[in-house]
Amino acid sequence: MLQLFNFLKRFLRVFLDFAFMAQIVLSIIIFAFVMYWFFDVLNCQYLAFLTPVANNISEFMHQYFADSLSKGATKTDGSLFIFIMILLVVIGALTQLKSMAIAGARKVTKIIDKIKIRNEDEFNAQLRAEADQALLAYRNVVLITKLVARKRVVDDNRTEEEKDKEHNEMVDKLICEFYSRIKGAPCCKFAKNGDQLVVTLKGFAHVDKLLYYVDKALDELRTELRKDNWLLKSYSAIDAFDDNALLKDVYYDLQILLKLNLYNEIICYGNFCNRYYMEPRNLFEAYLKGVYDTTEPENVWTLVKKY
Repeated sequence: MLQLFNFLKRFLRVFLDFAFMAQIVLSIIIFAFVMYWFFDVLNCQYLAFLTPVANNISEFMHQYFADSLSKGATKTDGSLFIFIMILLVVIGALTQLKSMAIAGARKVTKIIDKIKIRNEDEFNAQLRAEADQALLAYRNVVLITKLVARKRVVDDNRTEEEKDKEHNEMVDKLICEFYSRIKGAPCCKFAKNGDQLVVTLKGFAHVDKLLYYVDKALDELRTELRKDNWLLKSYSAIDAFDDNALLKDVYYDLQILLKLNLYNEIICYGNFCNRYYMEPRNLFEAYLKGVYDTTEPENVWTLVKKY
């Protein structure tokens, strides 16, 4: 359909160009024979070279308008006048046809624009559907939480080695306690990596429960440690991936997020947000944290529990 209207538009453009050129040529012919006729009446020979053409035109006109033509004293009849009038009518007709062609070209252009907009909308809808389909394939989730504890009251009598030992022991204890509080999250597997707990989830539909368990456990641990004069900082990052992705690549991307040192928040990339909002209900709201230079400038989002 679009090709047909494009062809019609090109045809109208060619016709307009042809009509314009034809009007110019006819105007020149009219001017030439008006001057020839005028000089012929005055018995001047300035345009005598047009005489053979004028005679042929007169002969042709006499074949169709013999009863209406009469010769004058100068042997110049009215055949050229009729010929000029016919050319003027043709020019007027071409003007009308040009107006109709211009109006038609405008209508065709509007139709083409509407078809293009419709095709673009359909193409964009197809792209969105394909993008949504690709996002729906992100059924797997990895969440990494790093815990850092510091004592609020500093004991200067202890050596740095003793402080580090106490800190490491506290972190190990916290990792175990954190695991015990979130292990009830469905469809999850857990692995300890130093001061980090790595959680893998099969089935994106359960991601809200995992986020709820993690958020609740960290809040409780921070409150309990504060009573014992300890400060707990948590660094959490989450991402989603499909079955074709390599777990080590996802792990590497999450480590980059953790290095941003955005503590006491659960942060993620934009693709996780897009996948998360495809779920029918959400316990958390995603807010843009900012644009950070990871491997390249990247939007980083933070997940905040709704109240």
